[in-house]
Amino acid sequence: MFGWLKRYDVHLCPEVRGIISNNGEPLAGLRVYRELDYDRAYSDSAITDAQGRFFFAEKNIRSRLPGNMLDQSTVRQVLSVDYQQKTYVLWYSSTPSLQPHSAFQQALSDLQCELSSPEQHMVFANEEYPDHPLGVVGICKPASP
Repeated sequence: MFGWLKRYDVHLCPEVRGIISNNGEPLAGLRVYRELDYDRAYSDSAITDAQGRFFFAEKNIRSRLPGNMLDQSTVRQVLSVDYQQKTYVLWYSSTPSLQPHSAFQQALSDLQCELSSPEQHMVFANEEYPDHPLGVVGICKPASP
């Protein structure tokens, strides 16, 4: 009767590790932005180190929204960086799943982000729901397929 008062676990983003480079040279001191959306926006940032590496911790929340039978919200993940007056989309995804995707966990654990690469659309196999592949747009590629 009061299920709408219950809070549910919602996975917004796995741990993220990556390297940003331009023409093969690592870029230090860049601010990388992470924007996550579900019931509201969650934003944070990280600074690349001398080797161009950046890191974000896993992000989970508790929300009442999944208890609403009419809710059709999705989890949105966006990683971006500004460099020389241009914004680069490193990773953009949107999924209706409130649970982690193993493909995203693997891909986001070792991203190679080359600013001279064109933005592209990638499709990942969805091990949890094989009939629904996962789409991502951005310039980063997982280090290992």
